[in-house]
Amino acid sequence: MKRVRWKANYSRGVLETDKHNKNLVNILNDLVLKASQLEHCQDLSDLHKRISELAGVMLQDKQIDDVQFNAIQTLLTTDLPLAARGTPACHNCDLCDYLDEQVGQWFK
Repeated sequence: MKRVRWKANYSRGVLETDKHNKNLVNILNDLVLKASQLEHCQDLSDLHKRISELAGVMLQDKQIDDVQFNAIQTLLTTDLPLAARGTPACHNCDLCDYLDEQVGQWFK
């Protein structure tokens, strides 16, 4: 998993909005840190990559709309719990639960 870098051109110049968006970047980066310390499944890495890509598009466009929010929510709804959960591929790291909880909080 790769860290998401905050870029100056992501800033909208609205303090509350920028703070909210930086929080998503921090959530994704915190997951990378936690995942580097725990053995986890490939499904988690794939989900992180897809959410990071969607977040990057949102931030680059400097426009967050219902379609983009819904895309991330749908991704979480359809992919969590991960397919690996309860199989030999699952490492019981609980990182998918962490991601679901943290990104869910970000939506509020």
